[in-house]
Amino acid sequence: MTAFVYESERYVPEEIQILGVSVEPPEEGKKFLERVTRDCQEDRPHIPLDPYPLRLLSDPRAELIRAVGVHNEGHWAGLIAHPFTLVVDRNGTVQWIYASKSASDRPSPVALAKTAVDIAQGKEPSGNAPSAAADGPVL
Repeated sequence: MTAFVYESERYVPEEIQILGVSVEPPEEGKKFLERVTRDCQEDRPHIPLDPYPLRLLSDPRAELIRAVGVHNEGHWAGLIAHPFTLVVDRNGTVQWIYASKSASDRPSPVALAKTAVDIAQGKEPSGNAPSAAADGPVL
């Protein structure tokens, strides 16, 4: 998540928001956000953190991850989400999906920022993940 904050200079001007969703309780998300904030202030003090460039959502009942279809109930740690990344346009339509094969398989923050900016500007995403169809899911 720290890397997404580092790339915020690319997407904040476009009014793009990065959202992270976790099944952890809100207290754990707050601790995580404090840790990311501390790291960013130490490493890159020039990056403005107000407004904070990403939001963390707590979904302890896994309602969102079930609705999106990325829940994994059989994991040894209990219910978790399969890693995935969506870019959703202002109308709530999914325009880009990156379905990860593992927790370490993620789009780079630079590629994600560029893709989100392309979509915000009405361009075709330049990333290598498949775009959702124009009638893709609406969130």
